[in-house]
Amino acid sequence: MEPVIEVKGLKHIYTDSDNNRITALEQIDMQIMPGEFVAVIGSNGSGKSTLARHLNALLLPTEGSVKINGMDTMEEDNLWMIRQQIGMVFQNPDNQIVAAIVEEDVAFGPENIGVPADEIRKRVDEALRIVDMEAYRTHAPHLLSGGQKQRVAIAGTLALGSECIVLDEPTAMLDPRGRREILATMKRLNKEKNITVVYITHFMTEAMEADRVVVMNKGKIVFQGTPAEVFSRVDELEKMGLEAPMASKFAFELKKSGAKLPKGIITNEDLAEALC
Repeated sequence: MEPVIEVKGLKHIYTDSDNNRITALEQIDMQIMPGEFVAVIGSNGSGKSTLARHLNALLLPTEGSVKINGMDTMEEDNLWMIRQQIGMVFQNPDNQIVAAIVEEDVAFGPENIGVPADEIRKRVDEALRIVDMEAYRTHAPHLLSGGQKQRVAIAGTLALGSECIVLDEPTAMLDPRGRREILATMKRLNKEKNITVVYITHFMTEAMEADRVVVMNKGKIVFQGTPAEVFSRVDELEKMGLEAPMASKFAFELKKSGAKLPKGIITNEDLAEALC
C-alpha cells in the first residue's frame, strides 16, 4: 500500500518582519497511510500548523519534498489535483465559509472544479448527511454554532472528493460540546468512510483517540507512536510544555513511588482496572 502523504527531509524557512530568516520546520520525515487517523501535537511554535499547510501545498518546501499520492507539491501542474485530494479545515470556520446558505457553501468547491450540476446535488446531499447537517441545509451559516460551522466546512471537503482531511486545531475556538461533535464526526468518517485524517490539536484528550500520535517540538518530530506509547512518556511531554492525560500522570507518579503498574495507562478506565 502506498502512502497518501509522504514527507522527506522537509525544511521550511521564512523571513520575519525584521528580515530575519526563521527555520519553522527542519528534517521532517513522515508517512501517512490510507485510512489512518494521525494526531499531531506540540506546544505553540512547534511547527505543527506550518506542517499542516505543507500537506496541501499552501506552503512549499524550502528543502526536501512533500508528495500526495506520489504527486510532488513543488510541481505546479499537480496543485489542482492535490488540493482536491487533501481537504483543509482551519481553526476558525468563519474564514472558510463563503456562501449565505449552508448547501451553497458545500457546493462551492465542486462548482469551481466544473462538476456537473446533478453530480453536485448528489455530493452535497451525501456530504450533509454524513456530517449530520441535513436539517440545516437552507440555514444561514452565521446563525450556526461553532461546531456546526466546522461540520459544514468538513462537508465542503467531502463534496470536493477529498480522500484525506487535514484539520488544523479545528476545536480551538469551540466549547466542550462543539469539540465532542467535531471529534466524533472525524472518527466516524475515518471508520465508516475510510477517510484519512490528520488531526492537529493541543487537546491531549482528542489526540488519545487517534491511531498514531506525532509529537513536534521546535520544528522537529521528536517521537511518535500509539497514544499509549506517547502518553506514557509523561516527563518528556512535560519538558516540552505538553500535559499528559491525568491518568497517565497519576500512573507515572505511582510507579515512581514503587507501585507495579502495567505500561500504557492513559485513560481513567485503564488506571482503575490496573489499581483493582
